Amino acid sequence: MKIDDKPLRYFLAVFEAGSIRTAAENLRIAPSAISRQITGLEAHLETLLMERTKRGIIFTESGHMVAAHARRRIELDEAFAVDLAAARGAIAGTVRIATGEGFVVDLVNHVVRPLRDEFPDIRLEIDVAGTEKITHGILRDDYDMGLVFNPPRNPDLELLAEDHTPLCALVPPEFDLAKKQSCTLSETLNYPAALLNPHFGVAKLLANAGQANEVTRDAFLTADSINVAVHFVLSGGGITFLPAFAVSRQLRRGEVVAVPMTDPFLARVPSHLLVRKGRPKTAAVRAVTGIIRDRMEAFGSAWYPEEHD
Repeated sequence: MKIDDKPLRYFLAVFEAGSIRTAAENLRIAPSAISRQITGLEAHLETLLMERTKRGIIFTESGHMVAAHARRRIELDEAFAVDLAAARGAIAGTVRIATGEGFVVDLVNHVVRPLRDEFPDIRLEIDVAGTEKITHGILRDDYDMGLVFNPPRNPDLELLAEDHTPLCALVPPEFDLAKKQSCTLSETLNYPAALLNPHFGVAKLLANAGQANEVTRDAFLTADSINVAVHFVLSGGGITFLPAFAVSRQLRRGEVVAVPMTDPFLARVPSHLLVRKGRPKTAAVRAVTGIIRDRMEAFGSAWYPEEHD
């Protein structure tokens, strides 16, 4: 079945915006032009794609199918254009990355500059978000890839890179706990702690560990920012729980001590680089994936550029 490109793109714009008026504003065309294209598309496909109600637009099952098809077509067109550029000798394009906050320092210090030096025509868009938003965004094709600590399993997500690290108690150097080579969660209970909100993978991990109720009940501080929790430790106020790669610079400077935890579920926690299964991988996406695998501490690299230390 031949379907013209314009009505597909217009319908997808409405599907993603949730209304014809918003889609028209985004596309800078008249709402009537979009309505005509969608009406023609419905006639061509002989099916209703959306219903207009007092509460707004409701998309039919066929509408969801057409939107998914439109996304795939656009992805294929974009991938072809980028790969054609690569065949001409230039790897170019924009790669959208969603990342948990704990990966930010590792990503910026170990990926961004090498990528710029090796692939100057690639552009990055980086969003920092919680685990749930990242996984949903990947599945909706808001992002090309996502960096997640302790993600839930999902058969629609493909794993591009993986490594396992212990969750650590991050401790001021002057605390007695800092002298230990490892510890259990129970050994941290006598120290004031900063915990992260439940949308963080670390919080979900601790919630499944033994004595989780005591940890949550006795927490001195709850934060929606890793930066807040880390600065709580840097100030000498108490401890927090993070993988060591999230504070690699502070560790190398001796500002904090990371004590690996040995409890089940905490001693070997996965870091994942994820994409939607079946999503075409452009040359730019493949290039970024390679540098992430080779350079990030979260995936086992011990590469430290002198200029960032």
